[in-house]
Amino acid sequence: MEIAQQCSEQKCEQCSGSGKADDLQHMCLAHFIVTCYQKLEQMARSTHTWSVGGPAWESARRFTMQCRQIATNFPKQNSDLSNLERARLTDIAIWATELGRCLRRSPRSPFAIPIRLISEMPGRSWVEETYTVDVDRHGARTRCQNAVKHGDLLKILRPDTGGEEESRVVWQRKLSSGAHEIGIEFVGANNFWDPVGIFSSKQTK
Repeated sequence: MEIAQQCSEQKCEQCSGSGKADDLQHMCLAHFIVTCYQKLEQMARSTHTWSVGGPAWESARRFTMQCRQIATNFPKQNSDLSNLERARLTDIAIWATELGRCLRRSPRSPFAIPIRLISEMPGRSWVEETYTVDVDRHGARTRCQNAVKHGDLLKILRPDTGGEEESRVVWQRKLSSGAHEIGIEFVGANNFWDPVGIFSSKQTK
């Protein structure tokens, strides 16, 4: 995800006249920063009023993920940013990450589970063995060597149980090692990790 050279804001000198006004990918850098600060502040005041899975909660969750990803990746791809712009993007990324934690469906547990990631997308098919970094009932954080994009569909296979589940990439960032850290969310509602007993053991404590 990148910040647009032409902006969707009608009053902006770089206005393109296209794209939704609230779509961060269609904003110039200046309007991206202003919009993120405004919306993140509104969300910080309203998170306690939203029901998990409701329209407002889902919309906020998507916004924080997109906001964090753009604010994190854009400075890496653009060396001509001012120190102030870089500082503001870093601040936005941190704020969006913190709010995103409040919008998870369930808490994450650090747990290294061996998995096989399978991409079957045309022109980008691959299979990779890896481990989870942490998991929750609805997804996981993991690392892979293959490049992925937000919205990519990946199949997850557990060699220990033989279980399979379709998942969607909801965020990704490139590490200094060249690997990619990614957040995946299950397309189905099944508790893929239940056989490990992570969550049931927590409830009995």
